[in-house]
Formats: sequence, structure tokens, C-alpha cells
Amino acid sequence: MMQSQSTKRSAHKGYNMTISKNVILVIDTETVGLEGHVYDMGWTITDKTGDIIAERNWLVQENFTNPERMMGAFYAGKTFTHYAPMLQAGTISMRPWSEIVAALFADVLAYGVQTVAAYNAGFDLRVIAQTHEDLTDAQFCVFDGLQILDIWQFACETKLQQKSYARIARELGWVSPAGNIKTGAEFAYRFVCGDYSFIEDHTALSDAQIETAILAECFRMKKRVPYGVVNAQPWKLVNPKAKKDPDVHGSKVA
Repeated sequence: MMQSQSTKRSAHKGYNMTISKNVILVIDTETVGLEGHVYDMGWTITDKTGDIIAERNWLVQENFTNPERMMGAFYAGKTFTHYAPMLQAGTISMRPWSEIVAALFADVLAYGVQTVAAYNAGFDLRVIAQTHEDLTDAQFCVFDGLQILDIWQFACETKLQQKSYARIARELGWVSPAGNIKTGAEFAYRFVCGDYSFIEDHTALSDAQIETAILAECFRMKKRVPYGVVNAQPWKLVNPKAKKDPDVHGSKVA
């Protein structure tokens, strides 16, 4: 009889816990709007130091080949500028959603993942679950039992709290049209790596890689880790006099 996912994970994690600690899955998605149609998913397997053990990148066949859906994708233009060259070079593969989820679950088991992390984790976990339900009519359960860590929350509680970040952000115009300091992954990575002209690629694996670097820098600060805190509007921590701001997570500036 086939074991349930939860049974297999418990057995595997029990084994891996003796040989590795704090294994983290950093995941990112690109979607058609906010509806939950994931067409690009990438992830890294890492630890608190940012050492990447493995990385994956997949295009979701059912959505990427759906012209009606892809026309609504915010970064649909990357189909030809980014994804076509990546497919030709073999740096990304297109697979059915069921195969991608199987690969994700296999990595969670194989590496003894204990934490799933994402920048704005509430969004990524929601659209992954919605895509799974849309394409399989089943409930997504790969992350059941794992700790959830929103890197955006972690960054706003630690690295982006530094006075130097507020000063640099205002000097360089990393401010939204509403007057709030930007705290998205692009700006956090600029501050972390010192490349103040960095532009986020907005492809899933590339974004997961920079989010891995941000996460490692947050851990290096030796502060409390906000496991389980999602959808908490962390940008307000960096903007104590925050104004309502529909663009606080994006790259648009004043």
C-alpha cells in the first residue's frame, strides 16, 4: 500500500534531522494577475547561511501554453525576451503541473526541508494552492507540517530597520508615489548586496536566488525569526507613519 504524504515525510524528516538542520525551501512564482494561475515556479534549497544546495525552475505547461491566460500576465513580454532563450538553452523546462508538484515534494523529502520561505509568502503560498486546485481539483498539501517564513516580514523586522536603509532609500528615491519607503525584494537586495542599480528579473528562479541572499542576511543579524507571520503588511514596520499604499511592494517609485 502506498504511504500517505504525511507518513512518508515524517519518516524521511526523522532520518534527515540527524544529518542536517534548518533546511529551507525558498520558493517564488510568476502568475497571471492575482488569480492564482502560476506559469513559472522556481525554488532553492538552502540553509541559514544562504548556501544553495539545489535549485529548480519550471514553466507550468497548462498555463504557459494558454494564450488567453498569458495575455493577462503582467510580465507576459518575457515569453520571448527571457523564456524562449531559457528554454532553448535548457536552463528551464516546461512540465505539467502534476510533475512540478511531484518534483517539489521529492525535494522536500530528499533534503529534509523544515521551512518554506518566500518574499511575501502569503501571496506565493496562496497562488500555489489555487493553481493546484484549479489544475487537479485536489487540495495542495506539500507544505503541511512545515514552518512558514515570510522573508519580507523578516527583512522589515531586521535588515530594513537599519537607519542607513531609510537614509539610502530616500537619497536614491526608493520611495513610492504615496511617500513610503519601498521594501520589496528588489530594494532589499540592492541594500544587501550594495548594487544600488540592481533590477529584479521577475523570473521565478532568479527571484528565489536573490530572496535566498536576503534571507541569509536577515539570519546573520541574530534577531527573532518571525515564523508563521504572514499577510501582516510588514512594510508598515519601515514606515511608522505609513499611508495607504497600493504600490508599496512593487518597483514603481515617485
